Amino acid sequence: MQFCVYIEQLLPEPKKMTTTFTGNISRSGEPLGEFFVKNNNVAEASLFDQGIYNRGISFYEVIKVHEKVPLFAEDHIERLIRSASGRNVPGIPPASLIMDNIKLLIGVNSEYGDGNIRVVLHCEGDCVSTPHIYSYFIPHYYPAATEYQEGIHLITVNAERLDVHCKIIDMQFRESIGIRIRQENAMEALLVAGEGYITEGSKSNFFAIKDDLVVTPPEKDVLPGITRKYILELCNREGITCEERKIHYRELDGFSSCFITGTSPGVLAVRSIDNRVYSPGHPLLRILSDSYARVVRDYSEYYRPGNTRSADR
Repeated sequence: MQFCVYIEQLLPEPKKMTTTFTGNISRSGEPLGEFFVKNNNVAEASLFDQGIYNRGISFYEVIKVHEKVPLFAEDHIERLIRSASGRNVPGIPPASLIMDNIKLLIGVNSEYGDGNIRVVLHCEGDCVSTPHIYSYFIPHYYPAATEYQEGIHLITVNAERLDVHCKIIDMQFRESIGIRIRQENAMEALLVAGEGYITEGSKSNFFAIKDDLVVTPPEKDVLPGITRKYILELCNREGITCEERKIHYRELDGFSSCFITGTSPGVLAVRSIDNRVYSPGHPLLRILSDSYARVVRDYSEYYRPGNTRSADR
């Protein structure tokens, strides 16, 4: 099943720019840790069957865990259920049961107070039966302080998702985009769809700044990221004008600053896209980055284990 289509070459051949990654990267291989969880049952990680992704359909979310708190878990679970509902999957587990799987996973892998977990609703065959719930820790990369300060390098790739509002594991898409990213020594790839419009990153959402205006592609054209959601809310709270509209790749020359948002990086400045260079220190970017960091800190503090003020999940 194809979830991504490649289109004819629209962009000029960029000059190669290089970057060095200095952030926090976990060891390779998945699942990480000693155990994974399937349908509220704990199993040894060595028994996990990677072949499930070649059978049926797997809807998924990646959730960042900070000090044993799964950040914005409710938002991720809601989107996971929405993805499966969009394909008319029967017997979707309730949010409470999915949350129980996540809590159990964190509890049995005591060495992972921080990291990323993948939560999967996997349907066998043509999705005519109740999906299985899988939760497990996966490798991650968290940018270093210097990358937040100096920004990262992005490339543009001529590709688009066919069903942007369903987050489905597509190994072919992941591998093909990953090859391009490694070849260009970049951190991320921006997808450029038909007629040359930028939609999103392969694992992130895209924002650009021009003067005192923040712009981002419209929700109908992208996977509505959780971090993206909070950035839009923060723009409104901070009195920052933000427009959701189509962005043509030719507009990249006119932006003074750009950034991406995502589960692992949070809010991450961009220093270059192909051969274009941007300022990573724009005041609006700093405001949004600092404000988002406070949102994460407050959420983590509220839901940390042992905090009796937090509501039951």
